[in-house]
Amino acid sequence: RRMLPFVGVPLVGSFATFVGFWYLATYRDMEFQPAVVATATFVFLAIGLLGITYSVMSASWDDDREGSGLGIDEFQKNIASLKEGLSRTKENALLRERMAGLSEEEIQRAIEASEKNDAAAKRQKEWME
Repeated sequence: RRMLPFVGVPLVGSFATFVGFWYLATYRDMEFQPAVVATATFVFLAIGLLGITYSVMSASWDDDREGSGLGIDEFQKNIASLKEGLSRTKENALLRERMAGLSEEEIQRAIEASEKNDAAAKRQKEWME
């Protein structure tokens, strides 16, 4: 829903800018530095890139829930999910490094302890609700 205004408009603006410079140079005999044309076109393309990023990040990632008009709530929720995923990835990498020197028995004990902690946390969360 947000793809057209956030991506389409800047993309059309980029093409229109380029065509406008071409028209002015060809039919109005105006001269422009190539850097000016490139910069003006690039600005619209960069806005389009930001727009497509926002469009994806502000979409509802939950199939059962339709997002809002601007998607501000969904954007915040998705950014939090992304940060959480990156944090878990970092934690997993650190855990793998620590596990590299452990024996199989030590790994199994650590897994069992982790599962017990997860179960206790789940019970506590259920109790709090």
